[in-house]
Amino acid sequence: MLFLNVIPIFRARGIERPHTYLIKAGFTPHSAHYILHGKTRSVRLDHIEKLCKLLICEPTDLFVWYPGKNEILVDNHPLKKLIRREEEANIHNLIADVPFKDIAKIAAAIKEQKDDQETKKEA
Repeated sequence: MLFLNVIPIFRARGIERPHTYLIKAGFTPHSAHYILHGKTRSVRLDHIEKLCKLLICEPTDLFVWYPGKNEILVDNHPLKKLIRREEEANIHNLIADVPFKDIAKIAAAIKEQKDDQETKKEA
């Protein structure tokens, strides 16, 4: 089943109060609640677009797919790309026990990646 799963993105962005963040960004409290708890059965496209702009992500980053009990798909099925592991999404947990000097190297690599992206945009 396909679910809206934005909490890992909020964690990765360091947003501690996602409900408040969404309300300040213009979502109603009701919509913010349903978005954050993955309880919505339908999603408005303008909400998807707004979330992508706010969280600097792609629409596929917002979704997670969990196969049903007896559901079998071929290995290269596109839905399988939406299967997520929580440890991938929480960068804070990933670096919690990394020595500080290595964190500096990671930060430099991220800066280099961002610089490369900016260079590509300018070209």
